[in-house]
Amino acid sequence: MPIIQTEDLTYLYGVGTPFEKTALNHINLSIEEGEFVGVIGHTGSGKSTLLQHFNGLIKPSAGRVLIDGKDIWEKGANRQALRFSVGLVFQYPEYQIFEETVYKDVAFGPRNMGLSEKEVDIRVREAATFSGVEDSWLEKSPFALSGGQKRRVAIAGVLAMRPKVLILDEPAAGLDPRGRDAILDRICDYQRTQGTTVLLVSHSMEDIARIATRVLVMDKGSTAFYGDVSTVFSHAKELLSMGLDVPQITRVFMRLHEMGLPVQPSIYTVEQGKNEILRVLKERET
Repeated sequence: MPIIQTEDLTYLYGVGTPFEKTALNHINLSIEEGEFVGVIGHTGSGKSTLLQHFNGLIKPSAGRVLIDGKDIWEKGANRQALRFSVGLVFQYPEYQIFEETVYKDVAFGPRNMGLSEKEVDIRVREAATFSGVEDSWLEKSPFALSGGQKRRVAIAGVLAMRPKVLILDEPAAGLDPRGRDAILDRICDYQRTQGTTVLLVSHSMEDIARIATRVLVMDKGSTAFYGDVSTVFSHAKELLSMGLDVPQITRVFMRLHEMGLPVQPSIYTVEQGKNEILRVLKERET
């Protein structure tokens, strides 16, 4: 059974006003447990609005959202428990930090779950390890840390609830390349070891191509594409026409193909590019 499903999910902003706008238009989506889904779309495409429906921050104007097969807005649904199960890390997650020490901030979620202090401590230290929060930071004020360190603390606070679904909206935005890679590598390690379903919004097509197993493309409030990475990036021309980017290596191979060279244009990682060039060279030798 899919862990996330939407059935004709529709959401309108500003209903009944001159500014009424359809943000999501009859979205039908099914995401299997354990997937790492990269979510892409230009500003205003509806991707953030969609993700906020998955943990009940926004109520649909029409349609349904199901988590583990249960309609999250049906009568009697426990949306507090849902938010422990579906963890959401906003863009610039350091703004989610508010406690006086790192330890208390990471412990906030587990304590609100009603866990014992022993279990809270286990979860805080486990989440700190996964997100790269050092033991020496735990008794410090989170506001004394660097931007990248604060971001790790905020992510640890969500991981400490051990969510079945982890949603991250541009978690590496504004970080330098080393900091970005460190955050994304930690998320990949967590997903791989825990089997958690991850949805990651990113404007970096290289990052999406490198770490996702499937890609969801949003355009004008609808799902333009949803499939495995190679299938979605094989639609490079359509993605570019939507105002989206594609991995730089894809652009290179598209151009080589247009120039008449016998290469596949649907290349989306450097490793694939290397193998494709070796294939062409080997064919020429024979």
